[in-house]
Amino acid sequence: MANINLELSVYTFTLNEKFQREDFLDFNEFYRKNFSKKEENKHAVKPEELYKRFVGMILDEFNNQFWLNKDENKGISTTKLEYRHGKSIIEGIINGGSTGYGHQIYDILNNIKKVGEISEKQLASLPYFFKMWTPPDSQVGVLMIQSYSIGSINSVLIQFLTSIFAKHGATLKRIIHIPNELKESYLKKSSVKKVTFTSTIENKDSRKKFNRAFEDSNGLKVTISVEGLKKRNIADFFKIFNNEKPIGINLSELGMEDEKDYLTKFYYEDENGRKAHAKIKDKFEIRPTIVLPIEVSNEDKTPNFERIVDFTDKLLEKVKTEINY
Repeated sequence: MANINLELSVYTFTLNEKFQREDFLDFNEFYRKNFSKKEENKHAVKPEELYKRFVGMILDEFNNQFWLNKDENKGISTTKLEYRHGKSIIEGIINGGSTGYGHQIYDILNNIKKVGEISEKQLASLPYFFKMWTPPDSQVGVLMIQSYSIGSINSVLIQFLTSIFAKHGATLKRIIHIPNELKESYLKKSSVKKVTFTSTIENKDSRKKFNRAFEDSNGLKVTISVEGLKKRNIADFFKIFNNEKPIGINLSELGMEDEKDYLTKFYYEDENGRKAHAKIKDKFEIRPTIVLPIEVSNEDKTPNFERIVDFTDKLLEKVKTEINY
């Protein structure tokens, strides 16, 4: 079987009152406002019932069909979600994948006989795990979405959740969160593979000297890429890298005379081929891929629900600490 990894994306997110950029909702307020019935005292409804109604609303949105993204080339659906109101967690397995456009299906060992076709009304699906933590006494939640090294449903699931919250008067805003433990581990085990310098040539004469075809191209950008670097630990690399003057030779004609005139980027890679990059001003603020341990997967490389729940529960506790919850 192909070497397929299970991966994980972690986001922190907030809800804003619609059209109110600075007015954040706490999750208790959101649930009680939207999932209490008119005849009820919204402050008396038990949290378990509010979660049950919210999950029920999500399942109703699918209506036993696949919810498609704006381009209608990816879809997701599920018929069951778990919730643990005492821990403010909603989680489950979502089926998702790409729709077909007359894709033809063959056995790998036979390129003559077609065995099927996926039309634009059909979808090739894989199971994906997701977890959402929405603590009632906070305005910051956590969203975790599992993906595969060969594909993900991140964008379509986030579109779906955004539309769900929008229907109830809230705007979802998210930020990628990389656990500190992973960042530190990655930096220790990685090296700098490439450095690039990008500038804009504002001077028309300089553009002409570079090439006459570039003379009338306002906003012309030039990138110098430095590769083939000696393999050394990231920390050791930056001990000798000149941060004050990253380019020590005269490239004034290319708009690279002063370090403030160009953008410096570093491209990293670890021993497993995982890549990350950063700008010079935040060279240690990286976003490496979170590869899940093989123990959380089934034999067919799909997520094992019980084991991935346990793994993400432990990770969630670390994230809570990092966001000062």
